[in-house]
Amino acid sequence: MNYLKFPPILSGPILRRVDEYQINIWLATSKNYEITASLYIIDQNHKILPISVKNHKLRLGKQLYIHLITINPLKNVFPTDQLLGYNLFFSKGNHKFDLQQLGYLDHKSPSRIVYSSLKYPSFFIKSTESSSFLYGSCRKIHGKGEDCLLLGDKLLEKHQLDPTKRPAALFLTGDQIYADDVSEHLFPFIRKTSETLMGYEEDLLAIDERITNYTNRKQISKYVCKFTSRKSSNHLFTLGEYSTMYLLSFGPALWKDILPQLSNTSNNADIINFANSTFSTQRLLANIPTYMICDDHDITDDWNITKKWKENVENSPLGKHVLANALTAYFAFQGWGNDPSRFSSDFFLALVEYVKNNPFNLHTYKSWINSIIGFGPWTYIAPTKPKVLCLDTRTSREWSYNKNQSSRWIPPSTSGPELVNEKGWTFATTKLLESGWRKKDPLVIVSPAPLYGMEVIESFLEKYISPLRNKGIPVTTSFDLEAWRMNGKGVYHFYEVLMKLDPSEITILSGDAHMASAIEVWTQFGKHEEIKLLQLTSSPLKNETFRGVSGLALKAAIVLYTIFQTEDWIVRVCDEKQNFHYDSIAETKAVTLAESIHYQYVNKKSITELSNNLGLVSFTTGQTYHQLLTAHVTKKDEA
Repeated sequence: MNYLKFPPILSGPILRRVDEYQINIWLATSKNYEITASLYIIDQNHKILPISVKNHKLRLGKQLYIHLITINPLKNVFPTDQLLGYNLFFSKGNHKFDLQQLGYLDHKSPSRIVYSSLKYPSFFIKSTESSSFLYGSCRKIHGKGEDCLLLGDKLLEKHQLDPTKRPAALFLTGDQIYADDVSEHLFPFIRKTSETLMGYEEDLLAIDERITNYTNRKQISKYVCKFTSRKSSNHLFTLGEYSTMYLLSFGPALWKDILPQLSNTSNNADIINFANSTFSTQRLLANIPTYMICDDHDITDDWNITKKWKENVENSPLGKHVLANALTAYFAFQGWGNDPSRFSSDFFLALVEYVKNNPFNLHTYKSWINSIIGFGPWTYIAPTKPKVLCLDTRTSREWSYNKNQSSRWIPPSTSGPELVNEKGWTFATTKLLESGWRKKDPLVIVSPAPLYGMEVIESFLEKYISPLRNKGIPVTTSFDLEAWRMNGKGVYHFYEVLMKLDPSEITILSGDAHMASAIEVWTQFGKHEEIKLLQLTSSPLKNETFRGVSGLALKAAIVLYTIFQTEDWIVRVCDEKQNFHYDSIAETKAVTLAESIHYQYVNKKSITELSNNLGLVSFTTGQTYHQLLTAHVTKKDEA
């Protein structure tokens, strides 16, 4: 494999933050190109719109340049509710070309990023609250099953000319890469490619000499970095490795040299299927405004799960170094395009100085590492219609160790973190109000972890399986410490914020759970009027987890629930100590918050979908429609 010669475009173009005043297009290149753009109205004449263009550029490595192309209208605002198209023009010295010359606009090219009847990659800007979004999470290269971003590409192809049916935005709600869980068959290519992209090999020994005491990355991850991932044998460490993983995830450019060698090894079917699907991924991302938010696997599994975890990792020189690399890559490949105006000149200066002086300069290193780890929250507002509050539930946590009594199935001493602390909520609500959102507007929230998820299973276990344990029959379960429900104070605070905001309707889009669900909740909070909340979860995009015995066990629990559950609603209440309780237990408690939880069917047989899926949510006046796109069937619900 020739690691020295890369194509001009390593990834992209990806359409990022878009509204009437600005259009942002992200891409990664292998050379220091000047880039400009043209914008067109998609009609018979392809009228060129008057625009100004600025190429914001960041050199991450010797052959890795990250660009954010910002396009502004020269007059008034961009047109709304009609298709717009774009082309990009590259120059370096006398070498000039555009997307057409790269084959990206050629309908016969496998690299095409245009749909069948269109000349340019396209999108539209909505002017009304009636619109639809795609959303999903948990996309692992070697994960089981088909990559469901393929289905998003097919949907845009089908409705390419119809803004009333074509989704207006895509939300990737966490785990866009799996930095800790990397295939052993892919890892050698990542290491070699990353060193060539960056132009140097990171000297990890200079960061922490203790790595010489261990023979592999799993040991280094656990004992030196203080990470807790259970699948860390090939954990990414360097900035180049994180960057390479993003390039492999977002498009096909790096795969053409890797695939021939992977094909000669065994057990690579899932990787090869993913690689072949990246042409569709590239086309989808070029044609829909895309917003992203981090979850733990983008950095490392269990990121900030407890206060002790955070302290241990940040007190480890190598652990802190890997966190900084991961967050730098997250900024460059995900965070920057969400809200470009958020990042100050000082932020960029520290980053540029750090990268410029690599592989190691003590002053610039310390300045940047403290800057990027201390940055946060990564929360932002997507300027869609309706507006979307995208929550960072990783860097603004509060850890308390009060007993959680929401279920006797959860150990009494167990308590998870408050996923967004008071400072985080203040930042989020301030940004929301600054965006022009007002009381009685509809509110959509992206929370990587669902506010409501597996309560139905806990409630069922408590009602019907509890006697088995009482009779001495061993029953074991495991619970996600990072769910909102694991911290009663956090859930209570969430509702306090919602009551103050007073939206007309509330929809939460989530991922993380490796299963999809649609949950309707009616909540009585203190003396406030009862409010309705819709929790929609789509996960995974490509990482089917509940196969074999675990899948059968979960499916059996859900089937038994549907048989024995006599009422459509589960009742849960919060007492004065901010602990949650179910049903009969709830009747004996002083109530500050009461919930009625209803699980809707997401396919013909179940209230959960365990196969890979992509969510599609549509908003019309007073109605929300939810559809799960899967490789085998789709199901549409009205909420």
